[in-house]
Amino acid sequence: MSNRRSSRRRRLVRPYIVFVLVLLCLTAACWAYLWSGLSAYEKGIPANIMNDLVASLEQSAERGESCADLLDKYGSTHPGFDATLDGALLSEALGSKKITHRKATESTASGAVQYQILADGEKVANVELTAKKQGIFGLEIYEIHRLSGTRHITVLAVPGVQVYVSGQELTDEQKSDEVRIPKDLRALSEFPQNRIDVPSYETYVLDGLFRTPEIRGRSASGQESEGVFINGDQVIVSLPISEELLADMEERATTITKKYSYYMSDNLVWGGFRSYIVNTAPVYDRLRTLEVYWYTLHDSTRFENMRMQDWVLHTDRLLSLRMTYDFIVVGQGKVTTYPTDLTYYLAKEDDGVWRVAEMIVN
Repeated sequence: MSNRRSSRRRRLVRPYIVFVLVLLCLTAACWAYLWSGLSAYEKGIPANIMNDLVASLEQSAERGESCADLLDKYGSTHPGFDATLDGALLSEALGSKKITHRKATESTASGAVQYQILADGEKVANVELTAKKQGIFGLEIYEIHRLSGTRHITVLAVPGVQVYVSGQELTDEQKSDEVRIPKDLRALSEFPQNRIDVPSYETYVLDGLFRTPEIRGRSASGQESEGVFINGDQVIVSLPISEELLADMEERATTITKKYSYYMSDNLVWGGFRSYIVNTAPVYDRLRTLEVYWYTLHDSTRFENMRMQDWVLHTDRLLSLRMTYDFIVVGQGKVTTYPTDLTYYLAKEDDGVWRVAEMIVN
């Protein structure tokens, strides 16, 4: 009789045991899900991500290690980026300085948040965080999308020239919809009596750089030209210039430069001037307003350190070049040195002669 009761009791208790075990398993699973979700959310908070990144950078700096691994993981894949080179540069920029971070922008429509890495208060890198996952209760979990540099370069390419950065061809991904004319050429193109074809330039944007990469152009015939910086963050890539034309332009620019400097020193009133007209300019009846002051009473003059540089062939009939030199004036009991930096725009006219169309004092 007792055996029957025990057997019946076991049959009644067994479902409850199973129920309790299942309930315990479900509770444990819920707690594990909740815990892992909250833990992932905590790690995915932007401020916490940046704190961890700064700690990692500090450890690398203390050990004298490169940041190449971080850049290999989070760096850009665009032309001009190299994890090894840029990692070494970032490590050098951090050095033994105090590393901090600050938010640059709030979350955008795409969910991205921008931060800056600072070394002793100076910006050395940018960090972009994106919300990739919806965590527990729909909470956004952020992660590092890109660690990049602070350098920004705009490349202007002459029509018919393909641009290469560090050996990689630029594509439509880097191309901007904007078509530009460089600032110095804008005034030339807008001049009412202009008879020179001033082209519009295709624009490429390189951002997030740690350094200035090699920028070159290649024409349809396969000839290459080197990119020329026309100001701090703008590079123009032109048609290749033949050695013969380059030598001819150097001789011509030297002659023009000396004539210009002698004119400035011999024909100005004692206090200087703010504008003048050059009537012999073949295409235009004026040059840009100049703001240059020279001594006019002198015993002798000479030129030193004259160099032609930064030549750009915009079209087969328009080129520009820079001449830098020291103009030495001896007079009034002293020697005065005038460091001079001029940019010439020369146009090839119908008679085949290259003549000055514009001159700019840099």
